[in-house]
Amino acid sequence: MNRNRIVTLAATGLIGGALVLAGCGSSSDTASTAAATATTDTTATVDTTATTDTTATTATTASETIPCVGAEEACTAKVPLGGGAAARTVQIELTGTNMGEPKTTVESQYEGAYDITDAKFTTGGSIYEFTLDAVESIPEGVNLEMTFTQK
Repeated sequence: MNRNRIVTLAATGLIGGALVLAGCGSSSDTASTAAATATTDTTATVDTTATTDTTATTATTASETIPCVGAEEACTAKVPLGGGAAARTVQIELTGTNMGEPKTTVESQYEGAYDITDAKFTTGGSIYEFTLDAVESIPEGVNLEMTFTQK
């Protein structure tokens, strides 16, 4: 008979997790073996049929697309800096395909608190893409304004 038991294991410095132990035989044997393993070895290996997805995406590293507001001759995009960014890929959807490099403006106290790298026009010039890094201490609501004009 197949019996499933949920045993909570907590180790010093680790977050406790629930493991599903599947086994045949006595449920007390399975539980006592798991309990003994948990108290003597913090790196116990348990064969289970359940899997846990441990990948996480944070807002600071996510890719984001921002519209550039304006006309075909000129537009402005507001790139949020609040909370910082770590290698965030930003794509700005331009209103025209013959735009020059942007003029950037930000509140004076945040000048130098961000970095733009790998900037390029893509998709026939209709997208401006770059990698953004910004310090975490920048408060929400602070934007980097990027103004594009025709060449």
